[in-house]
Formats: sequence, structure tokens, C-alpha cells
Amino acid sequence: MNGAKIRMIRELRGFSQENMAAKLGINQASYSRIENNQTKLDTIMLEKIAGELGVTPVDILSHEPTVVNFAPNQGTQGIGHIENFYSFQKDLVEKVIQSKDQEIANLKDVIASLVKDKEALMALIQEKK
Repeated sequence: MNGAKIRMIRELRGFSQENMAAKLGINQASYSRIENNQTKLDTIMLEKIAGELGVTPVDILSHEPTVVNFAPNQGTQGIGHIENFYSFQKDLVEKVIQSKDQEIANLKDVIASLVKDKEALMALIQEKK
């Protein structure tokens, strides 16, 4: 999941994989493996990537959507990718909502089961009186 977020931020910034790899001092294939979650990030590389992308390591690791601000000196090279980035953010929010909806459904089932058990227990107690 972190690789997809890194890719989206990189694309939003308008950077190529080759450009990022050069800034990080690695080859493009190694960088590609990071974005494809084939390489586990250590803290040093995570901090380097975050620094180059202008975000924090927490932004990359968090399951929350990341807000990427454009500094005046960055130009508008990444503006064309904003729509894709928002789509990515929307997908993340939809997954969170689906997870929440599923949890609510599960909790309703648990509550219904507890109420049923309570009613059965109360009926049993009434019978024994």
C-alpha cells in the first residue's frame, strides 16, 4: 500500500521514477520495486523518499489521505496528475467507509445475538420461578 501512495505523490509532483531514483542514489529498477511493494522500506530510505516528495514519513505510512501542497518553486508540472491523485484519495476514503459499514453490520449482529441470548435467559429464569 505504501508503494501506491509513494507513486501517486511522485506522479502528482511530476517526477519520473528515473528522477526519483537518481535523487535517492539508486537505480530505476530498485525504485520501481519500492513503488510495487517488492522491497521493504527501511527508515532511512523512507525518510529520503518523503523528503524528496515534500511529505513526512508519517504521511506515507498513514492510511489516511495525504494532502500534498505545491510550493511556488515547484511550478505546475504535477497539476495534470491531480485528478488521478484525487481519485486515489477517493478510493481510500471509500475503502474506509466500506470497512466502517461492515463493522457496523457486524456489531448489529453481535447486539442482536446478545439481545436474543438475554431474552432466552430471562425466559428461562421466569420458568424456574
